[in-house]
Amino acid sequence: MSDDTTEARAASEIRHRMANTFQLMSALGRMRSQRAGDAEARRQLLWMADAIGSLGALERHRTPEGVDFTAYLAEMAPVWRRRHATRQAEVRLSAIPVFAPDTAASTLALVAQELVGNALAHGYLDDRPGMVEISLTQEADGRYALSVADDGQGFDPESARERFGLWFVRSLAAQVRGEFTLTSRPSCTARLVFTL
Repeated sequence: MSDDTTEARAASEIRHRMANTFQLMSALGRMRSQRAGDAEARRQLLWMADAIGSLGALERHRTPEGVDFTAYLAEMAPVWRRRHATRQAEVRLSAIPVFAPDTAASTLALVAQELVGNALAHGYLDDRPGMVEISLTQEADGRYALSVADDGQGFDPESARERFGLWFVRSLAAQVRGEFTLTSRPSCTARLVFTL
């Protein structure tokens, strides 16, 4: 067996173990949230469990070219939908192939999770059917754009400016030299244009 084959197998085993560890941590967070007496503590524990699970899923998509972020989104779209099973909205993905370096992939994974989660949690409070669309495209200038759009009820972006989720996304955007925009009324579109 060649050294390259041995190294590839070892790297694959490490990725597998890391993914399992992340999933275990996520499951522990979810279990602990079920025992939390306080609703806000339960919500925060679930958020952390979801974030850990999302980062763990990246491990399954590492390649020599970087993280296959498109494959990651394809895996996570139905997961995000299941996490919000009480909502009637569907989740649809349209994405070009994008391979991201490790740090950027982790940042983008957390951004995508937060934006899709926000759309499902806040866009359809009246339980009507809807559609959340995730798109990953390349701009004419070579940068990439990750967009999450919903056809929900919309909101006033100014009134939500201090929410943790949007503050968190804006903070992460700087890590990928990105520009984050949010438009709403009647529906909502969140868009991150970034450089790899």
